[in-house]
Amino acid sequence: MKRRLPLLAFLAALVLAPPLLPEFHITLLNYIGLYALVALGLVLLTGVGGLTSFGQAAFVGLGAYATGYLSTAHAVSPWLTLWIGLAVTAAVALVLGFLTLRLSGHYLPLGTIAWGISLYFLFGNLAFLGGHTGLTGIPALELAGFKLDTGRRFYYLIWLALLGAVLATRNLLDSRKGRAIRALKGGGLMAEAMGVDTARVKIVIFLIAALYACLSGWLYAHLQRFVNPTPFGLHIGIEYLFMAVVGGAAHVWGALVGAGVITILKQWLQDWLPQILGQ
Repeated sequence: MKRRLPLLAFLAALVLAPPLLPEFHITLLNYIGLYALVALGLVLLTGVGGLTSFGQAAFVGLGAYATGYLSTAHAVSPWLTLWIGLAVTAAVALVLGFLTLRLSGHYLPLGTIAWGISLYFLFGNLAFLGGHTGLTGIPALELAGFKLDTGRRFYYLIWLALLGAVLATRNLLDSRKGRAIRALKGGGLMAEAMGVDTARVKIVIFLIAALYACLSGWLYAHLQRFVNPTPFGLHIGIEYLFMAVVGGAAHVWGALVGAGVITILKQWLQDWLPQILGQ
């Protein structure tokens, strides 16, 4: 019971945060939750599986643009666009995975940089996606007749999705398949000698990480109700990886810690640097 006290205290703090904290802090917590969801996929992919990816921001963009385009241009239900976005992201991730996961050494991260940049420019140059101006008028989510049209109302959905993903990831890593995933970091040859189909396992964790990023993008689009290519560039992809590393790349809860630390530090630096440097 004592081991669970910190977790119970953390969950209680999450539940009580919206009525107690000002709007700014709720917005900060919303973004920490969204970033942590992407970083969680990188903990699985990079920290546990040993595969480096700089392109996760592109998968966030796929989820955001899928729901943004379908819900504004074709009036598709936002809840349906989630499943369409996941399907599209899965298809793209499978193609990219088969192409890039064959690479090794520094060629693998270079490959992820290449398709990350390609998807970023694709978002900005397609007219039906609004080009670099983006898409506006994305509808707010509704749940049981309750409209999630403010950050406070959206807060619980973001953190419920994140905690569900954390639980699913922990259960996966504690399973037999999870032991096969952990074996990847020790080297493909050793894992294959133990009977692990390394090519299949790599595709699976690459796909899971992409789907987590897509879910984050879908939530982001309906929180902001506006999408443009800026949040899906290479520099954001590097930032996601940095979050996973800072929090402890091999630890599931490290995704949340890393996202929190980097997001808060960025906010503090934006406030402090102009005062220190005078500009």
